[in-house]
Amino acid sequence: MMTNQKVVIIVRWVARITGLGLFVLWGAFFIEHLAYFADVSNMPPLDVWVAQIAHLVLLLGFLIALKWEAVGSGLIILGAAVFFALTAGANFLVYFLLTITPALLYVFCWLRSKPARPELVR
Repeated sequence: MMTNQKVVIIVRWVARITGLGLFVLWGAFFIEHLAYFADVSNMPPLDVWVAQIAHLVLLLGFLIALKWEAVGSGLIILGAAVFFALTAGANFLVYFLLTITPALLYVFCWLRSKPARPELVR
């Protein structure tokens, strides 16, 4: 039988591997979408700026989660929610849930790894 510690280690590695895979996938799209900003005389509208910033927050979240699981997970969820709300249309839920899967795994590991808080003395 696996101990809690072994389960957390396995889940953490699954989160890292899937998170890095999604970082590469969404990072390629991010780089491709930088073309919108190449012509300074014809800058994109505000919603494209907001989507690109949300996309950057999503990517930073994947990297930050490698060190700080809770903070990175929050950034992944926030960035994915805003980015896909602006860009995915009817496919929002599918893209959002697939993209935040590593964040949910990180949150599981973070919650399981927190030391027990001492009881309050009355």
